[in-house]
Amino acid sequence: MLDAEVAAQTFAYGYVDFLSLLTIANQRCLLEHSRQVEYRAGSVAVAAGEFGRTFLLRRGLVRIYWAAPDGRETTITFIYPGNLVGAPLLVPSAGGMQRWPGSVAAQIVVDSTLTVLDLETVRRVAAREIEVVTAIATCLAARVLHDVRKLAVGSLGNIPERLAIDLLERATRTQRSHGRLEARATHQDLADSIGSSREVVSRTLKVLRADRIVETTPGLTRILDPIRLATTVHAYVA
Repeated sequence: MLDAEVAAQTFAYGYVDFLSLLTIANQRCLLEHSRQVEYRAGSVAVAAGEFGRTFLLRRGLVRIYWAAPDGRETTITFIYPGNLVGAPLLVPSAGGMQRWPGSVAAQIVVDSTLTVLDLETVRRVAAREIEVVTAIATCLAARVLHDVRKLAVGSLGNIPERLAIDLLERATRTQRSHGRLEARATHQDLADSIGSSREVVSRTLKVLRADRIVETTPGLTRILDPIRLATTVHAYVA
């Protein structure tokens, strides 16, 4: 069962390590017939329209995004090690959810290791183990909390938080085609995008440069440490 310490972590940060909620016996049952897959940075683990898989991120950083038919994209969230992706599909009666006409996709931001779960195996275990159902429900609740916080950051977050979101959004869009995490925008472009001034954006980038999170040249910001930049957003507490 979910203890008080884990529950506090979950609802303070909006994410949780899925396997940490389970006994060793249930972990073994859930991981039966699963497979571990290695992905290189910039690759797409799940293409738009085929999001009928569930996986655990064991290592790395993954961007979950929505792709519109006209080519536009918007980031939904960034996934950290331990996070479960596709929790709704694990509900025993949710088989029909695989037929969503969705355009959700998963992009690998840094070299990552995924454990792809066998849906039918996990559903069978969930149907008989209340601990597994509780763990899935906890992940779903955490997901909702994270999404609420993400909306709050976009409108109420401070400049570093809003700038981090903007830089990651721009850089991950270009990563698939150029293989590099680069945001091609002037300081004025970034300021206009996040509702700030060029001077404030320049000062914020200076701090990020000093921390070796980014490096900049005129019209371009290269992300050196995407995990630390993503954590700037992830750590936001409303």
